[in-house]
Amino acid sequence: MTVVMICSGYAGAVLIRQVRPLDAASGEVPARPLDVRLRHGAISEIAASLAPAAGEEVVDGGGAIAIPGLWDQHVHTGQLAQAHARLDTSGAGSVGVILELVRAELALRREAGTDPGQALIGFGHRLVDLAMRPTVPALDEATGSVPTVLIGGDAHHAWLNSSALRLLGLPARDGILAEEDWFALAPRLIVLPGVADAFSTGAAMLQRQALQRGVVGLVDMEWGRPWEVWPHRSPRLHVRTAVYPAELAHAPGPTGTVLDPTGLVTMGPLKVIVDGALGSHSAYTRETYSDGHGYAGRGVLSFGAQELTAALAQAKAQGLTAAVHAIGDAAAQLALDAIAQVGISSRIEHAQMLTDDDVTAMAQLGVTASVQPAHLLDDRDATESVWPGHGAQAFRLRDLLTAGVPLALGSDAPVAPLDPWLAMSAAVHRSADDRAGWHPEQQLQPREALAASTDGVRTLTVGGPGDVVLLAEDPFVEVPLGDGGQMLDAAAREAAHRLRETRVLATIVAGRLESQL
Repeated sequence: MTVVMICSGYAGAVLIRQVRPLDAASGEVPARPLDVRLRHGAISEIAASLAPAAGEEVVDGGGAIAIPGLWDQHVHTGQLAQAHARLDTSGAGSVGVILELVRAELALRREAGTDPGQALIGFGHRLVDLAMRPTVPALDEATGSVPTVLIGGDAHHAWLNSSALRLLGLPARDGILAEEDWFALAPRLIVLPGVADAFSTGAAMLQRQALQRGVVGLVDMEWGRPWEVWPHRSPRLHVRTAVYPAELAHAPGPTGTVLDPTGLVTMGPLKVIVDGALGSHSAYTRETYSDGHGYAGRGVLSFGAQELTAALAQAKAQGLTAAVHAIGDAAAQLALDAIAQVGISSRIEHAQMLTDDDVTAMAQLGVTASVQPAHLLDDRDATESVWPGHGAQAFRLRDLLTAGVPLALGSDAPVAPLDPWLAMSAAVHRSADDRAGWHPEQQLQPREALAASTDGVRTLTVGGPGDVVLLAEDPFVEVPLGDGGQMLDAAAREAAHRLRETRVLATIVAGRLESQL
């Protein structure tokens, strides 16, 4: 199946011929293809046959499945834009392995004649996998004078050598930089030699790759002032830019404020990070946890109750919604208490560990669960090790949906790939290997995962946004249930595979064809 341009002369209108719009609520598609006309960024007509208008761009869908545009509800675009030029340290299970990867990369650079002053940026390792703590002297020995920053795979800490510390104006230290100290530093990496060039190239790449996967919009949770950066990036998709408490006074307007001439960039929520992450031993939990490496604790509380309440109250006064990062169950409880006190429209980012009371509170308060299902693939074993007996609290997608909590799926890229098909497949089967799905009682049907990936748009309707994705096939077929009311594992596995293999034929953003197979 192909998508063919019939005529050109873009004049703010597109006619999509012969497609079958899928309803994410029911999973149904029409028996016969329909035509969809887009004007002024919205759907203006849907009918069995529409005649092309003068100057209208026409796309022949050839019977393709048409779905609402996909959104990634949690991305760090500044970090993602640099990912293509970073050393991959994911999967490294020890400090020694990481240092060997660094030495090998530097040897390749010397052979290639790369400027020895260019910074080496790595990404991917997790503290939860390391028996020994990373130290600055150990990294110095491997890197010499090459400025080096190795960022944790959950983006909650970084391991810098002495050269990088000096260039960034930081005092000497022996260990890693974590949580708030690291978040404040992350936007400044662009001053290191070579990072700015990598960023410029990566910013264009991430938009192109997102569009190829059917993503029409994202929520940018980057630190700093992303609302000042995006209007200069030639945006091709919708972007909502977050603001952190340190920059709250500089937010350019309430949530929804249009920030660029295209209308694609708008102001998003206040983002507050209450706790850390599982991979950095810093998710804030009600009970003490241990990972067998000698670490025991309840994680890190980065933002206290009074601070959070004050920040949310200020955001509400400025007309902003809120996105509160809470991975541990104690962090979720604190966040929900503050949200209830302030009465602000909010999301819980990650919503990774939740008690029954948390789920109930989210439903009562109308709080959205902004979840990144691909994280469960990485955190499955670590959760059972760090929080033994509490795996049933993790990624409670079915419980949230049943309770009436709105779901919004994303990636947390570059922590996980900016790939909605991976996120949906993880929500459906909850396994990355040959094992059965992890806590299969929490699995979603494919169409439910789709409905949580389209920014609240369930189907293509007249007057709805002109964001349309064409697919070669329908990967949202209902998964059959077994006697216990849970999905048959083999069928869920197959459904997840279909989602990962889905072919996107075309992506149309605000009535404009932006990507075509």
